[in-house]
Amino acid sequence: MIATPLASEKHHSIDLAEVKLHWTEVGEGPPVLLLHGLNDSHRTWREIWPRLPGRRVLMLDLPGHGMSSRPDAPYTLDWNATQVARFIERLDLPTLDVVGHSYGGGVAQWLLLKCRARIRRLALLSSGGLGREVYPWLRIASVPFLIEAFGQRWMGPIAGFAMAQATTSDAQAEIDLLASYLRQPGSARAFSRTVRDVIGWRGQTRNIFDRIAEVDELPPMRLFWGARDTILPISHGTAIAASLENCELIRFENCGHFVHWEEPEELASALRIFLDSSDASPAHLKSRPVPGSVETAPGTAH
Repeated sequence: MIATPLASEKHHSIDLAEVKLHWTEVGEGPPVLLLHGLNDSHRTWREIWPRLPGRRVLMLDLPGHGMSSRPDAPYTLDWNATQVARFIERLDLPTLDVVGHSYGGGVAQWLLLKCRARIRRLALLSSGGLGREVYPWLRIASVPFLIEAFGQRWMGPIAGFAMAQATTSDAQAEIDLLASYLRQPGSARAFSRTVRDVIGWRGQTRNIFDRIAEVDELPPMRLFWGARDTILPISHGTAIAASLENCELIRFENCGHFVHWEEPEELASALRIFLDSSDASPAHLKSRPVPGSVETAPGTAH
């Protein structure tokens, strides 16, 4: 289902003092905020937003990404979530739905500690922060100051690696655009500090369940995951779905980490069902998390 005629994305920016954030938005209706993963940008949602009619779709570039600024900042998960919460407040959004992919899923989870009352529903796509395992090269990237000191020259080529699964006709143009974002000074610093805060040599190191008692009530939640994900295994989603009431896991059997590129129509349809349903119940812990399933995280990568 694609809305016709297609509207154009409108570019916006806002200065939060600590960082200047860029986002694009399109449409009218209940707002939904889409948060991308590491070394990605608002462009990652280009196949999704046309398939969410009747919505005000906001696609944010996280700090240090895309067209947002790259200040000398901590880039911890808490800092990133604080900036996104301030963005939500500045836009005066009393209630919204949040969709987070990979590291953006970790940020989305951490928003529950910052502005829970504003979050109507939470959709997590191949999300960080739900288990320890993570792609090995991200563990290497967490070595203190390695990427920050020597990695800027390699940030552009990372775009091709990050988008290796993109097969659309515009894939090369998108790779070139992402590379131009990553070549901006400060990108390696932002990437290094972000990774170092949420990943260690043994894997992911942050866990929303460590602080779940600080959240009065979880919102309705749904997990979406590619069964062939090699960045963050679907076993993370399976374990979390087993630990929570009212939190279904939607599997995409033929997809990897980037379901929104590989099967955009199917994902958008599943998102619409979740976001538009009138009777979604809040998620809540059945008891304790499954042993070993949520040892660590929000936040990780793509």
